[in-house]
Amino acid sequence: MEIKVSVIIPVYGVENFLERAVDSALAQTLEEKEIILVDDGSPDGCPAICDRYAEEYPETVRVVHQENQGLGMARNAGVSLARGEYVAFLDSDDTVEPEMYQTLYEKAQQGDYDLVMCDVRILYVEENREVVVSSYPREEVDLGDYIAHGNNITYSVNKLYRRSLWEGNHYEKMLFEDIALIPALVTRTHKIGYVPQAFYNYYRRGGTISTSQTGQMVDIVRAFRTFLTTCDPNYKEEAVYSAARQLLWNMTQSRTLFLPDFIGLLREFEADFRLNPYLKQDHEAAKILDYLDRQVIPDRFILAHCRRPLSQELEEALRENFPDSQRVELEEDLLSREEVPENVRRAAELGHWQYVEEYLSLLELWERGGIVLAPEARPQLFLKRRRLETVFFGFENTQELTTLCFGAVPRHYVVQALLQSYREDRIYNRAFLPLAERLRDFLITRFGLKVTGKRQVLAGDVVVHLPSVLAYDLHDGENCCKRGDLTAPEGFEVVSGQVLEFWSQRLMENWNLYKAERRKKNPGKKLAPPKGGTGAVTQTQLEEERRKVAALYEESTSWKVTRPLRAIARLWKK
Repeated sequence: MEIKVSVIIPVYGVENFLERAVDSALAQTLEEKEIILVDDGSPDGCPAICDRYAEEYPETVRVVHQENQGLGMARNAGVSLARGEYVAFLDSDDTVEPEMYQTLYEKAQQGDYDLVMCDVRILYVEENREVVVSSYPREEVDLGDYIAHGNNITYSVNKLYRRSLWEGNHYEKMLFEDIALIPALVTRTHKIGYVPQAFYNYYRRGGTISTSQTGQMVDIVRAFRTFLTTCDPNYKEEAVYSAARQLLWNMTQSRTLFLPDFIGLLREFEADFRLNPYLKQDHEAAKILDYLDRQVIPDRFILAHCRRPLSQELEEALRENFPDSQRVELEEDLLSREEVPENVRRAAELGHWQYVEEYLSLLELWERGGIVLAPEARPQLFLKRRRLETVFFGFENTQELTTLCFGAVPRHYVVQALLQSYREDRIYNRAFLPLAERLRDFLITRFGLKVTGKRQVLAGDVVVHLPSVLAYDLHDGENCCKRGDLTAPEGFEVVSGQVLEFWSQRLMENWNLYKAERRKKNPGKKLAPPKGGTGAVTQTQLEEERRKVAALYEESTSWKVTRPLRAIARLWKK
């Protein structure tokens, strides 16, 4: 039998949905088809399900088992095995309508099209609703207009491809592989057909690539870069405009955490975006140009570690959360640089390595910008947010600042002033005092910093954050960096007793503000008592929770564990 369409289904971790997807492919009215199941090293029951289908439908279903390599690599494997005149992709947790491939194949034959597309039905599983997204307003496709104004251009699954199109084209090993490949492939495919019917059912649920946030999500920036560099030059203006529309949505609604990375991408292609004729006519999409004027901290980490190695935990945190970020390691050989003050060299001779590390970090920060991490730092994914500030620091507690993590844009005057202070005859340099003390006094005298532990914005762009942002993780969703040099039982976080007291007081203040606001909106009405009890949360209850924390580490007078803080937070929310 001559195979008209090869349906490629990559399989990984979808045992609850796989049968539904395969059954929808088997139910196709097109008889001359093959279904290629690519088991990408799935750890669940998927391999057995794949083998069962191959046994039950030996003339139609083929299976290949491989080590886990990712979605794109699984699709590549399927394409290499395909025998059909055309190929199609079906994700293993989605479905297709019975007439999809026959209708698209007949359309391809009628117009001798290399690619035929249809509309997409998006089913929001948790919300129990669905939306049909039309790919194009007319059945006759103008390629340039479709690239610029069409929908679903990045989807691989709503399209039927002539197999010869994949000669010389393949997916890269990355997330968002469709964005990197499919739009550019469309620009190089000059005969495109369209069937305005929603044949593809895309099930959108929580916990997928579309809804999760991990460090690897920065691949979306690499994907758009690949699209813009590999598209057909004859359609570059349309491609840039298409990318601008998608980027703006990601920057403002979908993946705002990666805004600094998107801004970096815009600057790489600044001329293309600023001179794009479509953006000049679309005032809404042109808002993306405003981000070109926004200053961001460079995507680089400054790691000074003189005579001590970086910890494996820090290395793992950087790999997991910032896989594409530049790392700059500073060691004692930099002391030979001409601009290093004599007192810094003297500190090295006497073994005051923290003093040396902090100076070298400031010097690198002044020259090239970035984020400084102490060797004991454990950076979290939300640290990306701080790159939108021009210079930032944080409190260690209510009285001290931390140098665990801080950052700035290149040539910032605050960093310059701190560097200059190392050449002055002051107690900080004579006694080789840590940067935290120098920094605190500098911000107090020059910017009026209030030593309270609370977030402050000084002189317009100098931001000083709460201890929970750059020193301790209090599980409030705000932590960007925490200490990793103090151990705690699994599931617990280490935090200073002073910060714990400050945090409980802050929770109580917020609770009282909430009650006052509720009384304004509902005069004469009492707040409902917490479930399972009576009355409101009291200071006594909060103090009791804090005493429980102190009891966990009886042998320590300065460190507590914050797991019960979650209980405090729950009390406050009632």
